[in-house]
Amino acid sequence: MIRYFLKTIPVLSIFDKKLPVTLISIFIFINSSTFSQGESNVFPLSPLATKTLIDSLTNQIIKYYVIKDAAIKMNSYIKKRYKEGQYNNIKDPHALAGALTSDVLFINRDEHFHLEYNPQMANELLGNIDDVPKMVAEKLRQEKEKNFGFKKAEVLTGNIGYLEISAFSRLNKFSKATADAALKMLSNSRALIIDLRYGVGGSPDMVNHIISHFFRFPTHVSDIYIRSENTTLPYFTVPDSTYGALIDVPIYILTSYKTFSAAEGLCYELQSLKRATIVGETTRGGAHTVTYRPLSSGFVCDIPFGRAISPVTKRNWEKTGVIPDLKVPAERALEVAETKIFEEAFNKAKDSAEIKNLKWQLELVQSINHPVQLDTATFNSFTGLYGAYAISYSNGVLYYQKTGKAKFPLIPMTTSMMRVKGNDGFIVEFFKNYFGKVNRIATRYDDGRVEYADRTD
Repeated sequence: MIRYFLKTIPVLSIFDKKLPVTLISIFIFINSSTFSQGESNVFPLSPLATKTLIDSLTNQIIKYYVIKDAAIKMNSYIKKRYKEGQYNNIKDPHALAGALTSDVLFINRDEHFHLEYNPQMANELLGNIDDVPKMVAEKLRQEKEKNFGFKKAEVLTGNIGYLEISAFSRLNKFSKATADAALKMLSNSRALIIDLRYGVGGSPDMVNHIISHFFRFPTHVSDIYIRSENTTLPYFTVPDSTYGALIDVPIYILTSYKTFSAAEGLCYELQSLKRATIVGETTRGGAHTVTYRPLSSGFVCDIPFGRAISPVTKRNWEKTGVIPDLKVPAERALEVAETKIFEEAFNKAKDSAEIKNLKWQLELVQSINHPVQLDTATFNSFTGLYGAYAISYSNGVLYYQKTGKAKFPLIPMTTSMMRVKGNDGFIVEFFKNYFGKVNRIATRYDDGRVEYADRTD
């Protein structure tokens, strides 16, 4: 899942599991003498520096790339291109990284794989850091600046929880507290929508922590197979009853063709366990785990070294993507999910009062999804005094005010009915007389009360 092993230094926190000693050494104890950054990074590289870069890249691919047969083919092709002199005269290091990446992907299109010229990261990976605590603190600050990937948590009209996640940060006490706070806020919702239309990679531990809120008992949700160690790491949910309602709340996940990696992992795991409905577009298809590894001359390579495997399907979503249960364009996914939530709510409604409330909420949701545009002349036709009510128009906004009460902006639902911005408890309807002049309003409340008032100005 799966862009976690990326760009992180305290890699041991990835799984919080006891890993084989040899695997730990892969992640952390890289011998800096093997990939010395002491060479001159003058471009184009010298023949020796170019050979050293190619050797370090192909050796890493052969040793770690998750699919052995593909690793052999990638290795052979890069060496062939090197012997042909394809990399000898590239003056821009970023262009060289791009050329090597393109050649690798020509053999095997793995969207997680790429090279980049990044001397600072190379030095960090090699342990060439003067102040490690400062570096760790800076990375934490950067994660906090992005709120650990949690972009938005709100309750939509109709008591629908909405959680937008852009990335899955490393799981630590800070990111865990942020995730828990977002889920706690949404725990009383009728249903939960998780928006991953722009979600990308990150920590499988964070994915697992989020998913754990949705299961009553420990549940086997995923495995990660690591080829170089011939090791499989299982993932089980760790149930948390703090927000018990989330165990039973219906879950809908929004996707797009941009949804990738760890975001896809969350989708695939919940879908395969029939715990969520996926709405939107087929995702990009990246199911490999990756980590940055230092090469030479300031280059680093993001090498996929493991793959996710579902204990349910025995497969993953690599190259195929996650197939939605409800296929719709990404821009319509939210509306479709909301409609589906109301359909299910109507089917489960126990009495007429609940049905009436659902209809009220659904009308509000539909008006939000399909806004009505009215011209200035129409708005002005509504203005005036209606007994204790005053309707005014200013700077393109229609206002409603009851004597002694606050002034509320009105938003058109139809050509004659308005919802109130910031208050779902009542709507305002305008009536016309035989001559087409607005002469009456009705204030309709969500509990069924209606207050009529005739124009008095």
